[in-house]
Formats: sequence, C-alpha cells, structure tokens
Amino acid sequence: MAKYPKDYLEKTIQLFQPYSEALLSLDDAQEIADNALDLYAYLIELKERHER
Repeated sequence: MAKYPKDYLEKTIQLFQPYSEALLSLDDAQEIADNALDLYAYLIELKERHER
C-alpha cells in the first residue's frame, strides 16, 4: 500500500466525507486513494489496449 502525506489524506477525507454516513479515518482515506490509483491505472491499461 502506498503512503500519502497526512495533509493529502485529510483533503481526501474532506472530499469524500459528504458521501459517507460514517466518519472517515486516515486509514479510510488511504484506501480511497489506493483505490483511485488502481482505477486510473486500469483505465490507462484499457485505453492502451484500445489503441493497439
């Protein structure tokens, strides 16, 4: 799992908190950030496959 600066994780919480009934923690923000990176990597992979 990648590590992110605390201020980045706090901004991630601010961005996603309105969509969550539960209070988000720094661990939750870490998971959100990791999942977002995985999604972007997958989208890039799909785009590269499509361009072949």
